[in-house]
Amino acid sequence: MNISYVISFICLAFCFFIFFYVKWYIKRRTTASELLAEYRTEVYRLIAEIDSATDRDSRLVEDRIKQLRAILEDTDKRIAVYVRELEKSRTGEELYKNLGRGIRAALKTQPEPAPPPSPLHIVSQPPAPPPQSLPQSDKIPSKRQIRAQIESMNKEGLSPGEIASRLDISLAEVDLALDLLNLNTKSVE
Repeated sequence: MNISYVISFICLAFCFFIFFYVKWYIKRRTTASELLAEYRTEVYRLIAEIDSATDRDSRLVEDRIKQLRAILEDTDKRIAVYVRELEKSRTGEELYKNLGRGIRAALKTQPEPAPPPSPLHIVSQPPAPPPQSLPQSDKIPSKRQIRAQIESMNKEGLSPGEIASRLDISLAEVDLALDLLNLNTKSVE
């Protein structure tokens, strides 16, 4: 019976020891300073993660800003080139319109008849000598003659470039004259 008392006493002492140890451990783990230390480490870890994420995001934003600036600069250059080309085309269109007006006027104008001489001029002035004709190579063809030549050469099947070189005029004038002739034939039909 002695052994059983000794074993029960040892078990009872062990239980008291475990009880006080667990009580001390729980008290130590739940004290304010221990909880604060755990919370601090957790907060510091979260702050470090947030800082790294913020740094990464700010680098991404800076890279995107650089890309956007490059795209905007490229777009500004393209817009400047477009505006210059637009101005050139407007200038060209005005030149083409003015050229077209001249050719249209030449195609539509008919030679105006000279006013009849007054009876006083006939009596007081001697008759004018007949105009001397220039050699055939020195004559400048009239606009009607040029139009007729362009029309006939076009009917022969010559290209506008060949017509321009044969008549010694610009290709733009030939193209414009052909366009106007086509318009006149369509309006007649």
